[in-house]
Amino acid sequence: MTTKKQIVIIGAGPAGLLLAHYLLTRSNDYQVTVYDKRSDPRTSEQSKRAFVIGISQRGRQALQKIDGLWNAVREKGVAVSKTAVYSPKKSQWQYFQRSKDPDYFNLLISRDYLCITLLDELEKRAKGNLNLIFNATCNQVDLKQHQVKLIVGGESVVEQSYDLLVGADGVHSVVRNAMLKQPKFDFQQRYFDTIWKVMHVPRPVEMPANASHFFRKIYPNNGLKTAPCKLSVGAIPEINDKLCILMFWNPAPQIAEENPPGINTTADVQKIVTDTWFPNLGIKISDAQAQEYFQQRPSTIFETKCSRYHDLPGQAIIVGDAAHAMSSRLGQGCQAAFSDVMAFDRLLQEEADNLNIVLPKYSEQQVNEGHAITDLNTQLLPRSQRLLFLMNMVMGIQSKLSKTFPKLSKGSYSYLLSQTTLPYSQIAERFQLWMRLIKWSNDKIISQTSRKV
Repeated sequence: MTTKKQIVIIGAGPAGLLLAHYLLTRSNDYQVTVYDKRSDPRTSEQSKRAFVIGISQRGRQALQKIDGLWNAVREKGVAVSKTAVYSPKKSQWQYFQRSKDPDYFNLLISRDYLCITLLDELEKRAKGNLNLIFNATCNQVDLKQHQVKLIVGGESVVEQSYDLLVGADGVHSVVRNAMLKQPKFDFQQRYFDTIWKVMHVPRPVEMPANASHFFRKIYPNNGLKTAPCKLSVGAIPEINDKLCILMFWNPAPQIAEENPPGINTTADVQKIVTDTWFPNLGIKISDAQAQEYFQQRPSTIFETKCSRYHDLPGQAIIVGDAAHAMSSRLGQGCQAAFSDVMAFDRLLQEEADNLNIVLPKYSEQQVNEGHAITDLNTQLLPRSQRLLFLMNMVMGIQSKLSKTFPKLSKGSYSYLLSQTTLPYSQIAERFQLWMRLIKWSNDKIISQTSRKV
């Protein structure tokens, strides 16, 4: 009787669960065990901080590799094909079609619903080769002995040996921390000067379900020798006629850190959201929702980079945010994580499951991709308003040209990221001049601001 290979996945987020799908579809010789420190999302109340994930062409391609999985996920999301911005001059919202292709849309789905769907579908296909264990905190990874130690249910200690260990445990990855102790593993982490909050409210019937609405504003620094405060807010449709309002801003000395500009009381939450950010849409916020939002602690954002995504002696890999955490500015966090899963599965197929060959090749390929998308995410964001205006104008022209003359124009970076599956490294190469120019400009502005302070 053949002994099954023990695959241990730490983290039951989208990347870890999708990899479990791929592995169990690939072979009946795997015994997959997924551990997560949180409760099963199917039996626990959904987090008030749960945010909406956008799944574009890249994510769709990854889900379609598993028979029926894309259709199951699509049922729990909302198809969005338009972007809306408000025109103060016309006192109305202007809607822009993202693509002429009727089959193209961005599927918006809450992270909880995505995980719930992946879990339900996974259990249908498992055939006894799957263990799902929640409320299990991994507190020790022994790469030398190929063993992990976990505390389950806050009490019992579980030790498990593995043939392959997958760290899909997010930005504070325990698996990555264990790899940090190994030679020739470099890790970089930096915090963004941006924080965020989220709230969920009913979507008004007069508000289109196929469009995301956005508000952006730059608040002056009132003479202070600091950068101005930039606010970006999105009203994003969710399933069951709900609306996710997601806010990003960089706190400044003249702005209270706990809330965006202008929000100093719970009454401000109701007034500013409905009258300033999203006028004429009929959004209603209850007193309880406003109070809950006002008292919510903002979340931080940081970026991570690793020199490799595997440890060969330890027979371990990292995927998703454990390998390359990034902000949601380009909406590529989930797509990049799914790309890791697809790449690893493809290498297993090509190399007949020989991990000694697969693991180094996985790093060789995906580190380049991970660095490319994190660089695109940060370096295509000019601090200079003039440069930002110029870049937006050029990208807008390129986007229009790509629709009219698809064979002649490369398209904007947003088009290539959202509507194609072109590798991130190739997109970064196409826009390297912009990235260098923006980096030079940003470094100059930061240097000038530092000297003034």
